Amino acid sequence: MPSDTLPSRAELWRRLRPCMLGEPKPNTLPGGRSEALRRLHAYDPSAYGRTRNYLDAPVSRLSPYLRHGMISAVEVREHLRTKFPHDSARCEEFLRQLAWRDFFEKVLAWYGRSIDDDLEEPKHGVARSSRLPLDVLHGQTGLPCIDGMLAELFETGYLHNHARLWFAAYLCHFRGVRWQQGAKLFRQFLYDGDIASNSSSWQWVESTFAAKPYFMNRTNIATFSNGRWCDTCRVRCPFDADYPTLQQRLFGGATAPLANPTSAIPLLPPSPDGSPALTSPVPATAELPTSDCGTLDSAPSVQPASDLVWVHDAALSWEDPALKANPTATVVFVIDEPRLRAEPWAAHRWAFVLDGLDDLFQHLPNEHRHLWIGDPVECLSELARRSGAGTIHVSEHPNPWVVETCEILRRTFRVVVHPRPTLAEYTDEPRRFSRYWERVAPQILGYRPKPKSRWHS
Repeated sequence: MPSDTLPSRAELWRRLRPCMLGEPKPNTLPGGRSEALRRLHAYDPSAYGRTRNYLDAPVSRLSPYLRHGMISAVEVREHLRTKFPHDSARCEEFLRQLAWRDFFEKVLAWYGRSIDDDLEEPKHGVARSSRLPLDVLHGQTGLPCIDGMLAELFETGYLHNHARLWFAAYLCHFRGVRWQQGAKLFRQFLYDGDIASNSSSWQWVESTFAAKPYFMNRTNIATFSNGRWCDTCRVRCPFDADYPTLQQRLFGGATAPLANPTSAIPLLPPSPDGSPALTSPVPATAELPTSDCGTLDSAPSVQPASDLVWVHDAALSWEDPALKANPTATVVFVIDEPRLRAEPWAAHRWAFVLDGLDDLFQHLPNEHRHLWIGDPVECLSELARRSGAGTIHVSEHPNPWVVETCEILRRTFRVVVHPRPTLAEYTDEPRRFSRYWERVAPQILGYRPKPKSRWHS
């Protein structure tokens, strides 16, 4: 197999087992820039502003492609403004929501790894647990709405944004679990799971990055889900109260009101030795021996090269700046095995990324491409040493593992970080989206929008 061809999926699945939750399955979301462009060109945001909070309303589902850099937020904005040049209101709310992604990336760039710690003190005094309850992990809380959300998360890798907020509020405020546990669960299973939007959103719900905690009641869930769960629900609903009552229940005491499952849903029986049977919706994977830094090419020859382009998992586009600037350089993608062993991804996430790699490699003019598994610093250093390269190119991204890898590589190599197109310039500390939007809306929309008295009910 030449070095510019990806190995078979079977071989990749075998090597990825220690980094994977569950088994590969059919009907996963297709990845790749080609699919991202198809979806973007087919999308009409005209109803988005009126319907975006309803679970059954059409949404773009572009976020997984944005997360992995298959398309950029700038491309989405330019496409919509070009497609609807005389109907600015048609795209305004969609572009405002797109700006949330840019805002959260600026939060990540500002705070770095601290984004996984409380950015502010919570606006309540309720104790939180650092353990994810087993009934949540099993999707067996006894609440049809919550279990329905968990089933969709585990099986499809998708949750509507409104459902994400509901589940986050349930886990944090009704169950008293620290937001970091929920953020990790989402990162592992969501196609678009990333640290910027995910951690920031969970902190917004918890009130460690907002002026007050977010929570919902039964009416809110029933209305925006069109009664999907509520119409047939027969359990005692912890959300069935008005907002003042719920606020007192949730934040008037020292502990969350629901420390245990809502109803007695039997979990799995104990194992033969008497210990609880601890299983998640997906089985744990066995450890397989892998080399510290191994290419998956069956003929791992390395061609001489003065420059390498490191493609990370947020830069899977042949329009990526580092790739565009180096059409003849050797290209390498490294699966960060140590990081992903510590926090494995669901199999459908891997299928999506591997689709993206297939699509990327098929469209690159670069003659030599490599896929390695291991520690990125070790793999990139080894490939540079074997090829004789003195310069490593990479596209800018605020993800800590990208930033830190570049910092370490600079001790030995010349590292060129290529800037990405910017949706909006904003140099202040990003603390509140409303302040950010007031400043950047003209950059993103091309005009100053009319003020709205209230954005979210």
